[in-house]
Amino acid sequence: MRAGKHVQIEIPIADTVADSEMLVKVAKETGVVCMGGHTRRFNPSHQFVHKRIKKGELKIQQMNVQTYFFRRTNMNAAGKPRSWTDHLLWHHACHTVDLFQYQTGELISECYGVQGPKHPDLKIAMDVGILMKVPSGAICTLSLSFNNKGPIGTFFRYIGDSGTYVAYYDDLVDGEQNKIDLSKVDVSMNGIELQDREFFAAIEEKREPNASVGQCHTAMQVLGKLETMLEGARGAAG
Repeated sequence: MRAGKHVQIEIPIADTVADSEMLVKVAKETGVVCMGGHTRRFNPSHQFVHKRIKKGELKIQQMNVQTYFFRRTNMNAAGKPRSWTDHLLWHHACHTVDLFQYQTGELISECYGVQGPKHPDLKIAMDVGILMKVPSGAICTLSLSFNNKGPIGTFFRYIGDSGTYVAYYDDLVDGEQNKIDLSKVDVSMNGIELQDREFFAAIEEKREPNASVGQCHTAMQVLGKLETMLEGARGAAG
């Protein structure tokens, strides 16, 4: 950014609140576009729900989210080695924390978390449970695991006052598993492509992008609170 370059950062934009604050500060100082890779904001499935909420056709009462992988070594979903250690809280929970605030249009007012034992080699918790609430009363329950053998990825169940939806990446079904046509939601059916389109459009139009680091920072603050809670609880139990 200080070299005048526009930047898109893979989620999470940082793994500490302090580093996130620095990114927001430098983005303001330099005036360049700096955006987080919060793809869930752009997936057609989540866009469909978001547009219903914005029109007043749906109000979220609960988001029930399951993020499950089988990952006991530093391998990615394609079975290739990583040079870094993935993290349930700072990576995978970040998607849901941000999306919950984005879909409700509110900042999280209450959050609680528990975690299971840490892996002896990876040094991270392999199972995490999180509960969140916004001022309107909507709640989000999030279960994350690196110990699960089965379909990988994240399933988002939206329970609303006028419908239930289940999103899995770019696909969406209703509460009775009827597939919803998303072909008219946006110019592409690929959330990552739509995310990149927003980045370049913001540069061309000289505007703040959806998922700017300033917008993403509030999710980082929640993750910071949860980390303090999770590590503090583990220390007390130990």
